Amino acid sequence: MTAPEQVESEETVSAADAIGWLHEEGLARLAALGGDSGHPTVAFAVDVATGIITKYPAANGGIGADSSTVGADDLPGPLETARRLVIVGVTSNEQLLVVDLAGSLVIGINGDRPELAARSWVSQLLLNPEVTITTNSADVALGAGLRCRKSFIPGGGGSIISVDDGLPPVTTVSMNSDVDCTDYLELLGDGTGEMYLGARVWQLNLVLTIADAPWSVLSETLAESA
Repeated sequence: MTAPEQVESEETVSAADAIGWLHEEGLARLAALGGDSGHPTVAFAVDVATGIITKYPAANGGIGADSSTVGADDLPGPLETARRLVIVGVTSNEQLLVVDLAGSLVIGINGDRPELAARSWVSQLLLNPEVTITTNSADVALGAGLRCRKSFIPGGGGSIISVDDGLPPVTTVSMNSDVDCTDYLELLGDGTGEMYLGARVWQLNLVLTIADAPWSVLSETLAESA
């Protein structure tokens, strides 16, 4: 599958299909799209049914424009990596919300168990071999050698994750921080949530998370292969 809408017409495209395409090549192509203008891109919404991609903010709409759209087939060729793009979840409009963590110096995850969403972000980021994760949270650190390690972080109040892909500045992900963030994910107990990026907000019917059991298996597998 080269793009979600290229599935035969009699078939229904699922969110799982679209996620598979994003991790296969879509995120790297979105990273190329996000870097094709002087205006930073903070997020993309990928329509599961049509493959239409909405880019925030607009690359072609001029200063102050809110968004622009492009078909999956019209995306530029992929970069070597997906940089710091992560799939956050499925919106109420049946779109996959992709956030570029490089667009935020600090981005928060709030909820009863924010580490569940943070694990999803970390596992996706580690697919980029240029990313290094440092965290002071034992609930997020993986047995992935130096690429995802638990460490004391000076000045880091609460549980935080530092994301570095060699392209400064580093992004800090804070979990249930006392410091107000304009960019944050609100994870609700029923698996839904709300993603805030400045003045923008997306209602999420499903937030991608990783529970304790599969995370433990992943950590053990990576530790054995390290």
